[in-house]
Parts: sequence; C-alpha cells; structure tokens
Amino acid sequence: MKSLFFVVCLLNILFFFWEFHAGGLTPPVELPSSLPSLLLVSERDTARRGAEISAYQDRQLAELQAQQVTDIFQRLTAPQGNAFIMKGQPAPKPTAATEQQAERNNCYEAGPFVDQADARRWSDAEHIKAFKVVSKELAMSADFQVYYPAAKDAEQARINKMMLKAKGFTDIWTVMDGEVKGALSLGVFSDKQRAIVFKAQLAERGVMAEIRQRTKTRPALVIRFMQPQSPAARNISYVRLPLADCETR
Repeated sequence: MKSLFFVVCLLNILFFFWEFHAGGLTPPVELPSSLPSLLLVSERDTARRGAEISAYQDRQLAELQAQQVTDIFQRLTAPQGNAFIMKGQPAPKPTAATEQQAERNNCYEAGPFVDQADARRWSDAEHIKAFKVVSKELAMSADFQVYYPAAKDAEQARINKMMLKAKGFTDIWTVMDGEVKGALSLGVFSDKQRAIVFKAQLAERGVMAEIRQRTKTRPALVIRFMQPQSPAARNISYVRLPLADCETR
C-alpha cells in the first residue's frame, strides 16, 4: 500500500510539472478586438448637439471679433472734425463774436523801412493805426560769384588750381565757408548779366564754372500790426505771422 501511495504521489507531481510546462496553469491573454465599439443612439445625439453648439459659438466669436476690428479702424480713420457728428451731437456753430475775433487775429509784418519815420509814412498811407517797430537782421542780395566747383580731395584741388593757373588765371582764392566750401573763386560781380558773360568766356577756354548769388545780412526796421485783411503793400513786402508775434510784450 505504501508503494502504491508513493507511486500515486509521484504521478501527481509529474502531472503538475507537465501542466506547468505546457502552459496549462497560465491564464489566457485576451487579444484586443478589431471590431468597433458600440455607440448608443442617445450618445450619438448628445455628441451631435455638442458639435452644433460649439460651431455656433465659434461663428459668433468670429463675427464679434470682426465687428470690433471694424469699429476700431473706423474710429482711427475718422477725421477729428466729425467727432461731434459721430457721437450724435451737433457741431458748435461759430458765433458772431467768434467770427469778429477771427477777423482781428491777423498778424502781419511789413518792411523793411529805412527808419521809423519811413515806417510811419507807410502805415499812414495804409490806414494802420497801431503797430510796433521791430529791429531785425535781414538777408539782402549782395553780389554774384563765379567759381570752379570744389574737388573731392586735396590732391584734386591742387591739380585744379594748377590747371587754372596754366590757363592764365592768377586771381584765384579758395572759398572757406558756405555751401560751396572748397571751390575756387574766379571773380565777383555786382551785376548778374556780367557774371553770365564771364562764365561763357570761361567755357570757351575749357573751364566749366558755376555762378552763385551771395547774400549778406544788415539791420533793418519792420513793423508788425493786426488787421482783418492783408494790406495793399505798395512797394513794401509783407508776411503773415502767428498772433503771438503781434502781441505787446
């Protein structure tokens, strides 16, 4: 009996190891199914309503943003004079007092005059009752200068001066300031026509010169006054100035 018992136990142990080796004791692995999951009708309807609501909200947001951009652009490009009209308020109309004040707010400067007596004679002829005399520096036409254009560098300037001396020009001097600084002056004339003739003579000798009108400043008297309309300005030039220039200080 003992031998039979041990044989049965041995058979059970061998059977257990055989099952373990064969995979009988390992739980089966479920492979993922390739079939689509089931969707209930209620779930489908809910998803469809959510998509419609989201699309409607997106359209409303896009329209609101477009309207805001349009409003901002219109406010930026609208002229300032239409501010009252845009707000629905009528623009203020100028009153008679405002129009009269605008007529009085015309400041003019006339001159130049030799002295205060000359300014008084002109103001009496123009029926100007009140004015103030101002002394200022005025740029006046002086003469006309014929010159050879400035060179690009010192070496070229030396060559240009040698060329002019070779052609017989001895009265040459370098312009030291102004817009033609570095140019070679060939002559100065009080009359423009004489300067033009001299330039033509230089061209015949192969010298391409230029002409510039020079000015100088001198003290002069001008008067500043207020008047609704511009004066006739007989033999006298005038300019319109800001109102502050006619105020008495």
